[in-house]
Amino acid sequence: LDLNDDALSSSKQIRLGVDKINDNSNIVPNKNRGVEIKERTAAIRAPPPNDDDGKKKVQQSTANVPKATVKIAPLPNNNIISPLTNTATDFSTFKQYPHDRLYCMIPFIWNRPTYSAIMSTWGQRCDTIHFLTDAMVGGELNGDHISFTNNNGEEETTKPYWEYPPETFPSNVKFINMTRTWECPPTYNKRTGRTEQKVCRHIWEKMWRSWVYVDTHHKNDAEWFCKIDYDTFFFPDNFKYYVRDVKDWDPVGEHHYFGHVIQHRSRKDAPMVVGASACWSRKTLGDIAQVYREMPKGSKKGERGKCEDRAHATEEVTTSTCLREHLKIEPEAARDDQMREYITIDRYPLVLAWNRTEQGEWWFWKGKPKDAGQMENTIARRPIGIHKYKKPEEILTLWEEFYGPSGNVALEKVGKQRHGEVAKRFVEEVRKEMGIDP
Repeated sequence: LDLNDDALSSSKQIRLGVDKINDNSNIVPNKNRGVEIKERTAAIRAPPPNDDDGKKKVQQSTANVPKATVKIAPLPNNNIISPLTNTATDFSTFKQYPHDRLYCMIPFIWNRPTYSAIMSTWGQRCDTIHFLTDAMVGGELNGDHISFTNNNGEEETTKPYWEYPPETFPSNVKFINMTRTWECPPTYNKRTGRTEQKVCRHIWEKMWRSWVYVDTHHKNDAEWFCKIDYDTFFFPDNFKYYVRDVKDWDPVGEHHYFGHVIQHRSRKDAPMVVGASACWSRKTLGDIAQVYREMPKGSKKGERGKCEDRAHATEEVTTSTCLREHLKIEPEAARDDQMREYITIDRYPLVLAWNRTEQGEWWFWKGKPKDAGQMENTIARRPIGIHKYKKPEEILTLWEEFYGPSGNVALEKVGKQRHGEVAKRFVEEVRKEMGIDP
């Protein structure tokens, strides 16, 4: 089960900008000037956001939005869109957490519709949000394969982001130059009936390099840092509620690494935080980034249970291994006082039907407390993240379900799907807990 699938699809020619980021030193070659140090951020020709580095109210790129209460007014430049307009939610009434700023990091392969869907919904609630993106771009993803024929029958190719024109890409997209390419030899894809290029997911290298970049450039922009998969619908306000009102943690003086903890995918069943969303404190970020800078190169083979930079390593397993071996940090399960999970690993209507008593001890339940919530009590009513929503329209629909007007069309449709009665009751309870509905 791949719980950290961070690749995205796009059916149009992708145009990128000039945000050059290298590895630990962030030193990149420049044809005209030999060596260029530090990142370069594209200038956006449009009304300026209040922060050009992806912080709150960053401008966004256009998207096709279904006819609902979610409305996006396009600006003159196609690369950005204006903030989301939602008639139901007045975020000025939400509790503020000035000392618990949140940095949201999205591992990404560039895809404009998904970027726009995130930035026009929950992404606006992060204090800083960056999309850490592969340097090689182009093509359309189908499962684990990249197709270079788009929906219009046009041939596409991949090329480095720096070969695209400048000033055409959002400033909060950060490119990570990796030593291992995601491009593998072409293979036949039975699902599409086409010979396509397989994706080599060197997610571990991408993740550790991303965190070193964040520590180098943005550690002081937030107290809390979350890696959020693109297909996780995130609730930043609920996250702040959890770390402050529930836990009252010290992000600067304490180590914390938390999320949905599982125990079946590593050697000796050691616990780890699953990939849907993994969060840590500023202290953890600073210390683990130094571990990453100094860790050795490893085998070309797969999982070895060591903290090292190697090909085909499992990101979640290796992250937990590095934290455990070097910093003595164990993962903390994000659960409420009723033992309900704050982060799901599947779509919420399905999770709400998981019956431990009836289904037995399959891998999801392995290592969880005997009194862990099940069925309707599996998910907390102030959820932090719900997983496996890969399509942009699904992200927009979830925004309507949880933040739209009471009785909106998306919310009514919840009750008509499989497990609909339970799912709709869950959404209604979440809305009340968050203060959306009275």
